[in-house]
Amino acid sequence: MSRSRKWGKRLVRTAARHPLASLLLALFLLFAASVLVLFLTHEATTVREALSLVLPPFLGEGPVNPALPLGTAVISFIGLLASIGSLAVVTAVIVNRFIKLCLRGGKVTRRTNESDHVVICGWNTQGNRIAEELEKADPCPGLVILAELAQRPVASEEFDFVCGDPTQDADLRRAGVQRAQSVIILTDFSSNPNEADGRALLIALAVETLNPHVRTCVQVLNSANRRHFERAGVDEIICLDQIGGNLAVASALNPGLSHVVSELLTFNSGSEFYRFGGKAVQTLAGHTYKEAVQLLAEKGAVLIGVETDDSAELRESLGSDVVYATKAADGRAIVVNPQGEYRIQASDALYCVSETSKVW
Repeated sequence: MSRSRKWGKRLVRTAARHPLASLLLALFLLFAASVLVLFLTHEATTVREALSLVLPPFLGEGPVNPALPLGTAVISFIGLLASIGSLAVVTAVIVNRFIKLCLRGGKVTRRTNESDHVVICGWNTQGNRIAEELEKADPCPGLVILAELAQRPVASEEFDFVCGDPTQDADLRRAGVQRAQSVIILTDFSSNPNEADGRALLIALAVETLNPHVRTCVQVLNSANRRHFERAGVDEIICLDQIGGNLAVASALNPGLSHVVSELLTFNSGSEFYRFGGKAVQTLAGHTYKEAVQLLAEKGAVLIGVETDDSAELRESLGSDVVYATKAADGRAIVVNPQGEYRIQASDALYCVSETSKVW
């Protein structure tokens, strides 16, 4: 196959993928060619006069000389049609975008420029509440919502909405997953639990492939599927059936517990859960856990757990305490209210209940 035929086929494929842009380019080239031909062949025509011959009356001055030769009139008519066609295409695109904006209830971002943000993949009835809580968080992270929805799911224009399929790499990139701090994967309540968990697992695999360092949090409907998400490298697995049931039992045995949990999980007023690092840990490094509890209490914070490097020595020193291993690649572990002897390390992170995200 000759090189010219290859280029011709490539040009046809490109035009098929971008029909409006191709049509607009063709009309512009036809318009420019008409102006050029009129300028070169009509002795009395300047560039301005040539433009006036091919512009619609509402954009130009109309023909300078109505008694034009037939050839000049034909070229002028072709250029006139090209200019009107270009204007019609541009107008149609603008009107189409405006109608889509109105139907979707607000701005839809083609590609976000956010960094160190939170991406919500998928959408369900809990989505609005999650977005509201993230907006109240201190500090408030940037938020991008990626979902296959006909319209924008939240009213707030503070957040970007990218319409797309969270299982597709191209759409995840448009949502900035490769630059994100955290990803929340919402499950589909309308589907069968195993089907919903299967789609959530596909999203998790796609996210972890694009950004292995991002913090992933996934809603799971069937706790029996937890092991699959652990193998996929998910950081936080929220088994809705397990948590809901356990909270119901705990609240029945300890009246008022549900109100306490609700307060701690709500970012509006009062105390919330916080993960402290940096200066707070450096200040407490070398102190025992019990000493750290007292020092943090003086700052109005309640220490409830610690994240540290996982090791056999750690598990041996903590005795009967439950040690939760985080993602295997991190080599970290979490201990809630350790009863064994433990000293705070400079590389640790502390989980506290506090009214503010800064205690030092």
